[in-house]
Amino acid sequence: MSQPHPEWTDADELAAQSVELPGARTLLDSSELSTLLGQQVGISRVRIKPGHSVVAAFTTADGEHGWAMLTRDEDKLTKARHRAADSAVEGEIPFLQHAEDQLFLFSGSIWADPVLAKDLREARLAIDRRAGTDQSWEILRHNPRRRVVAAVPPMAGGHGAKIVRIASRSTTRISLETAQRWRDLGLPLVRSRPLGDRGTAVGAPLWGWADLSSHPHGPAAATAGAALGTLHQITLGADRNPLPVRAGSGAAAIALVAPWLGHRARRLAQRIDERFSPLGPGVTAEVHGDLSPDQVVLATPGSHKIRLIDFDRAGTGDPMRDLGSWAAACRRLKLDSLIDDFQTGYMSRSTADLARASIWEAYAQLSTAPDAFRLRKPGWPELMQRTLTLGEEALDR
Repeated sequence: MSQPHPEWTDADELAAQSVELPGARTLLDSSELSTLLGQQVGISRVRIKPGHSVVAAFTTADGEHGWAMLTRDEDKLTKARHRAADSAVEGEIPFLQHAEDQLFLFSGSIWADPVLAKDLREARLAIDRRAGTDQSWEILRHNPRRRVVAAVPPMAGGHGAKIVRIASRSTTRISLETAQRWRDLGLPLVRSRPLGDRGTAVGAPLWGWADLSSHPHGPAAATAGAALGTLHQITLGADRNPLPVRAGSGAAAIALVAPWLGHRARRLAQRIDERFSPLGPGVTAEVHGDLSPDQVVLATPGSHKIRLIDFDRAGTGDPMRDLGSWAAACRRLKLDSLIDDFQTGYMSRSTADLARASIWEAYAQLSTAPDAFRLRKPGWPELMQRTLTLGEEALDR
């Protein structure tokens, strides 16, 4: 790992105290965790349950992926140890127990993730059987105990590379059903298929060149807008899997780790609720639920052809939720020009209430702000504050 560990700050210390578990810093500070594990690691994601547990995903200098957990729950240690014994992969990060006196601290490889290990093994076996040989995986994202996204290289005989997503049965079912239904409606999606027999893994071709967050292109954003406009128009009145609306949840998550921003976050949540209240429920349609430029893949450089990806948060809701989510992500990425391009494409297929979309934009900023801490980004307090500012500006626009 060539880059130094991020400096531990007063803000980090306050966040560690919010966990309400002695030794929580170990799972928030890459330097501390590296010392514990005896090798250089970088923390990529954390999740906190105050007074109960903190879990972290990490990557080693050699590119191996693992997790570590601190908890008061001895049952979680016991289950994790058994799962690791059943899922041991030669040469991978070993399962280690570091503390067992009232608080339990332990770590292991991604392949022994206490919740996902069986799902990972089943998906791996399914791919290996199809390929006729063991396939290597490139882990793209690991949210411990929740989700894994990986790329699997092309198989012998001409089969292309695949993206594999592993999550809970309910999340995987919604994602797979959504992808199949939207593809049947004519939306630009790759074909997704279940992997294995556990109902927790989906595979899809690794299609295209790059996503729009890394390679923004106006005509492609307009195509994505037209696709969402078509979806919303076709599915007006849909009521399957309604998505929750909880502005207060984002505010609470911010207040937990950044108490100095708590009042500001709660005030933004209140303003969002106040703006929604007189508007009423409005129409419903099927929505992506997490729309952003990195969920739109570009076919080739300069092409307008795209594919939509990642339907884990799809459901039913206000169509303007997708427009707000898109605008919020574009502003965080400083890709404001893609907002107009997307809206132009959208309004070629459906009508847009941009005033309502601005409230959803504020909602998306508030909901996303805690991610700066969860992903352990350097300068996370400033990033969180900037995201709140963007949410406030959306309501004032």
